[in-house]
Amino acid sequence: MAAPVPARLFTLSVPGVPASVAVTRRDLRVWLVGNGVADGLLDDVVLCASEAVTNAIQHGYRDDTGGVVAVSVRVVDTAVVLTVTDDGEWLPAQGGIGVDHGWGLPLIRSLCQTVDLAHAQGRTVLTARLGHR
Repeated sequence: MAAPVPARLFTLSVPGVPASVAVTRRDLRVWLVGNGVADGLLDDVVLCASEAVTNAIQHGYRDDTGGVVAVSVRVVDTAVVLTVTDDGEWLPAQGGIGVDHGWGLPLIRSLCQTVDLAHAQGRTVLTARLGHR
């Protein structure tokens, strides 16, 4: 029996401001390419991370530019686990799905094998697992 491949880990903490979304996409894409993640899966991970960081900024830090969004990605065999955490005050969306936003979480759920979203003790954590479909 072959030994399991050790997990590879990407971590990034960015300010809770809109410009951080592009930084997250860029840095994560470079790391995923360097760790041999296949193109289709790579694109899905980057898109999910982008949407999750955007949600953290829009809902967690809408009125607070001092917040931080933490992103981590683990690659284990053919799966990728994405975790995005914020310590902001989670604010409901202004408007409804499809009005001017609101498709991020449904999009993430459609691309992932599992998604867990937890709001507890002033922290929001999204954990999503992606793999080859």
